[in-house]
Amino acid sequence: MVYFLVVGLFAFFVVYLLIPVTKRIAIQLGVVDQPNARKIHRAPIPLSGGLAIYIGAMLTLFLFFETTSLHFVLAWGGFILLSLGLVDDWFKSQGKDFPAWPKLIGQVGSAVFAYLLGIRFFGLGEFWTGGGLYVFPAWLSLLATVFWIVGFINMINFLDGMDGLAGGITAISSMTLFTISILRGQQDVAILAVIIIGASLAFLKHNFHPASVFLGDAGSMFLGYTIGVTSLYGAMKSATVATFIIIILALGVPVFDTIQVILTRIRAGSPIYKADRRHVHHRLLSNGLTQRQAVMVIYAMGIGFSILSLLLFLYIG
Repeated sequence: MVYFLVVGLFAFFVVYLLIPVTKRIAIQLGVVDQPNARKIHRAPIPLSGGLAIYIGAMLTLFLFFETTSLHFVLAWGGFILLSLGLVDDWFKSQGKDFPAWPKLIGQVGSAVFAYLLGIRFFGLGEFWTGGGLYVFPAWLSLLATVFWIVGFINMINFLDGMDGLAGGITAISSMTLFTISILRGQQDVAILAVIIIGASLAFLKHNFHPASVFLGDAGSMFLGYTIGVTSLYGAMKSATVATFIIIILALGVPVFDTIQVILTRIRAGSPIYKADRRHVHHRLLSNGLTQRQAVMVIYAMGIGFSILSLLLFLYIG
């Protein structure tokens, strides 16, 4: 456990020290989030947290983890998403809209890249035991892998709408993935999870209300990609239905928030990709909670989902 602590602390301090540097760069380039009627903040905020997280996470991964295909998936797949996100963030800072389709192509491409390097769904076992594994044909394996990874990219992106929210929920969910991987004896997954925890907590030091830096689309897409790849690399690549439920619960806040937002947008006849104020955090604010109170309520929800996930894991153990 000392090794995991060292890795997590290294990721934390690298990201923590990089954020002031990336903030200055973002301010100089004008890559800041301008307030508007839909936004909660009232002053321009640098959109540079994702760059610091990417550099810190990759540096820690390559220093503390023997090089595998996972390194290249996260480094290059993550770089694609980071680059597209930075372009999108720049457009937004200029009051312009970046088309959705380049981001979607990049998301699908990064997921296909993971699939080609062996991080994929291989099949599905029986509900509890995993016996009688049904091996997916190539097309179904690819489809499931892309759906899973692209889903989490957008779930974290959707969730990133309040100071401290995406970073805190990512840390809570990653702690659950870390615990499950330790219990399963998956040290490589545990290392990756603890890197995400350290990087997310370092970002949270600068992002908790009142935030001085935001993730931007670059950061939220990279974190979502990392969570999707980590869960797939560990528990989900040849999962039972029970394993699927465990992971969904571990990542419960972004999953269920995304589901309810999509359903309400469909019911209202709005495009599912168009930003609005239907997320859980917006609903809590409209009910009179402060930003800090709303975030703490959602943290409590995340911890509750994590406890349910771990209890189910131990039950089927």
